[in-house]
Amino acid sequence: MSLAAGVAAALTAAGEPFGPAPAAAPVPRWGALYTALDAGADEAFATDIELIYEGYLLHYRESRALALAAEDLETRLLAGDCFYARGLRGVAARGDADAVGLLARLMAACSYLRSAGAPFAADDALWAYTTAGLVAQHAGAAPASVSALFDAVEAGFRASPPADVRAAVREAAARLTLTDPAPLLRELDDDTGR
Repeated sequence: MSLAAGVAAALTAAGEPFGPAPAAAPVPRWGALYTALDAGADEAFATDIELIYEGYLLHYRESRALALAAEDLETRLLAGDCFYARGLRGVAARGDADAVGLLARLMAACSYLRSAGAPFAADDALWAYTTAGLVAQHAGAAPASVSALFDAVEAGFRASPPADVRAAVREAAARLTLTDPAPLLRELDDDTGR
């Protein structure tokens, strides 16, 4: 099964209790970046990343998996929690505590950025970095060195004016040890805010 088909099946299964699926099949985003950065990537892990991302989308943006009205906030939040928990459970089931920790830091930072009204491009940059950071950790990078970006970003939340998250991500991304960083760099150059 292709990554796109696996992600669509996982998102559809997780979303069934909450409402109808949209007509268009969901397109993988961060799971696709994960597999582009690691040729031998575990597609089930990539699908778990997509489940977590869908939880984020349901909380803050537009869902790819459910056709819910914007005013159906309670269902969106509950569904988002379910998607997030399913993905995180899959990561945790592999015994990958470092990945769980990195993903938790990502979600905390995105929650802050949403409360501060930051542009979604900052969230996207953190998602791209975290996805690449997971690849780097799986290749042997020290988790503390990968998560150091979040220390800097969180310190920047208290600064006046606030730190430029995208600039901090670009700087930290240059220090990640990746076989081919081109997919990450393309993602960081993308300003479309999909």
